[in-house]
Amino acid sequence: MEEPGVTPSVTGTSLTEERFCGDIHTPKCQESCTLLIGERYSVSKALHMDSLTVPSLSPSTGSQLSVDEMKLLAKLEEQNRLLETDRKSLYPLNGVLQSPTSPKTFSFEDDIWGNVIKEWDNWRKRKVGQIKVLIRRGVPAHLRPAVWQLLCDAQNVAVRQKYSDLLKSSSPSETLILRDLTRILPQHQLFHNKVATCQKPLFNVLKAYSILDQEIGYCQGSVFIVGLLLTQMAEEEAFYIFVRLMKDFRMRDLYRSNMVELGCCIHQFDAMIKDQLPELHSHFQTQGFHTSVFSSSWFLNILLSSLPIRAAIRIFDIFMCEGLEIVFRVGLALLHMKQTELIKLDVEGMMNCLQNLESWASDPDGIIEAAYQIKYNSSRMKQLRQEYAYIKTKKLEEQEELNGLSSENKHLKQRLALLEKRCSEKLVSQLKKELEKTRLNTARSQSALKEMQANILQMEESGAVPNEDSVMDLQTELISCRLQEAEALTELKVLKQHIKDIEEKWQRQQVQCGGQQKISSAQNELQVELLSTRLKETLTQAALKESRHRLMKLQTENKMYSNQLKPIEAHINSQQDHLQELTSQNQDLCSQLQQSRRFSTVQYKRKEKQDKEAANLTIIAVLQKQITELQIQIQSLSKHTMFSQPAPRPSTSTSRKHNDT
Repeated sequence: MEEPGVTPSVTGTSLTEERFCGDIHTPKCQESCTLLIGERYSVSKALHMDSLTVPSLSPSTGSQLSVDEMKLLAKLEEQNRLLETDRKSLYPLNGVLQSPTSPKTFSFEDDIWGNVIKEWDNWRKRKVGQIKVLIRRGVPAHLRPAVWQLLCDAQNVAVRQKYSDLLKSSSPSETLILRDLTRILPQHQLFHNKVATCQKPLFNVLKAYSILDQEIGYCQGSVFIVGLLLTQMAEEEAFYIFVRLMKDFRMRDLYRSNMVELGCCIHQFDAMIKDQLPELHSHFQTQGFHTSVFSSSWFLNILLSSLPIRAAIRIFDIFMCEGLEIVFRVGLALLHMKQTELIKLDVEGMMNCLQNLESWASDPDGIIEAAYQIKYNSSRMKQLRQEYAYIKTKKLEEQEELNGLSSENKHLKQRLALLEKRCSEKLVSQLKKELEKTRLNTARSQSALKEMQANILQMEESGAVPNEDSVMDLQTELISCRLQEAEALTELKVLKQHIKDIEEKWQRQQVQCGGQQKISSAQNELQVELLSTRLKETLTQAALKESRHRLMKLQTENKMYSNQLKPIEAHINSQQDHLQELTSQNQDLCSQLQQSRRFSTVQYKRKEKQDKEAANLTIIAVLQKQITELQIQIQSLSKHTMFSQPAPRPSTSTSRKHNDT
């Protein structure tokens, strides 16, 4: 039953898990356990809860018991007989058995607990198993404060008589405590109708402990534990018990800021779910629902914030006796009870179901009975603790390695920035030189262009070039000559038509005239007229030839002038082509400058990338070498651990002396 990896300290008369496991297998303890079980549980069921095999009673047992125990034994036998005759009519109420069929009320559990409190030193040393069975059955409400103080050994706490002095000091957590109390107290059933009376004592206890233990300070989960203690006793006694819980019941480790102990408990609990409820664990994995979402609060406040108050107090009784084992058992029992329902829900539904345990966890006896049917293997828990320690150590090593790589990366970035600055300065100087060269080439091109333009203007101003007015006069005269030629051609056509008409008239006249004389006179007239007409035609043809000659002369002059203009136009065109060529060269030079800038930038980035890749490859090689060395060390350590013998377990007296020290 001992919690793996942790042996709670024993100071004075405090009960621990180690002591509870020490004497329970003796025949005397087993026989007394059988007699102490009453209420609604039968003897076999109660012993099944404690996982004990109880031998049958023999007559020789009575000779080993004292007189008080014999009296007690007689009362228990009487109650056992009543249980056999009418089991269903009995029900527990604060440790008192009542039967509706019997007018007599039996309060033998008060006698048992009175004997336990009276003979506490004897019971804690020799009858630990019986105490465990009694606590699992329930501590009477009016005796609970005394029993809790005895279980925690609150009378021998080191800080006793210092509570009032602690309250006089101020704590840095006061504001946080007040804020949490204002938020938590009105909502939780533990403080129902007690907000006004509980707030001040609760604040005092939490403040006093935050001053006493400044490393841990204040933790929100402690509100529920201190609140439960204050419902049973005065604030000073509650403070002493809380100090003992923090020191000897692993609560201080659970509240540490690094959360290593809490992470270990969650890892163990998750492994128990995987081993005993594989279908539910598979559903959690499928939905991405981690165990820590709901189980962290179970461990931090011992299920006080989740279960109904009656069940929570009963479980807290067992926690004061057996430690965190009961949280593992009850948590797994609750999941087992609701496994079928949880498998059908999604993440939100599972969260709502596990946060509202009050509706389906109202039977404390049923919960405790189911909890002790859960398999709890101490060696398996130790193995899981070692496994978690190994995982945590590996993560810390990886984190340290990552921090080293981060610092190295930071150093490399600084070097890279320095190199970039140097390279950028060099690149800027090169670009400046190229820009100066380009500007010089552009200036040369512009000067050549201006020179060519000046040559063109000079050629245009020179006399070899014909005047524009003279060219226009020639063109006008040419047009007039062409018009005269056209008029001459028209007159020639008219004359030809006239000659044709005369010839036709002549022929008709010959036909009409019958005499010879008449013919000769008319013929003469016609001949005269024909000769005059031919003369006119000849004159017209001469004028036409003259006009054509003049036209040819003008065309020759025009052609000559055109031939003179052609070289000038060709020279102008060549100069314009040269100007365009220089402009294109200037554009090419500008584009080359831009390309050179881009190329230098790309080349610099490529070189930077290659340097980074080379550095990363070097780092990866070093890391692989370190990983190989670490794997070899891990293998050698694992072999050494396998062959090493476990250290002997210290005895109870040695542990007590050590804790007293």
